Amino acid sequence: MSQRTLRILRLAALLALPTMLWSGCQSQQAFEGDPMPAQQVDSFLQVVSPKGAYDTPPRFVKGYAPFFPEGEPRTRHVGYALAEFTINPDGSATYVRILKATTMNFAAEAGYTVRDWQFAPAKKNGQAVPVRVRLPFTFRES
Repeated sequence: MSQRTLRILRLAALLALPTMLWSGCQSQQAFEGDPMPAQQVDSFLQVVSPKGAYDTPPRFVKGYAPFFPEGEPRTRHVGYALAEFTINPDGSATYVRILKATTMNFAAEAGYTVRDWQFAPAKKNGQAVPVRVRLPFTFRES
């Protein structure tokens, strides 16, 4: 695993900890099947395409929080997946690749989830362009 990936994973864990601790206080944390708060997704979305490929980064528009995978034993209370995908000029997510996951069930759920989301595409000189992004998913049993 590359040093960059390790740094992303550490950052995601550090950023997720306050969310977990504040979950009872006016947090914008989404639970299974709830609409995802755009601010939460945008804060973790990392564009991996070269900066010269776009002027304005993509933004999350709408979608729902992933479900805790049915195939996972309920004794496992937390799971993780790191997804890399392309946000197309029409705002759809394609070419999803899971870089790391706790189990294959968490990987599959992250992939299914992101394919259903809609984004405002990245732009270059005012025109929508495709960009490659990474997004960590943290699953918690509700």
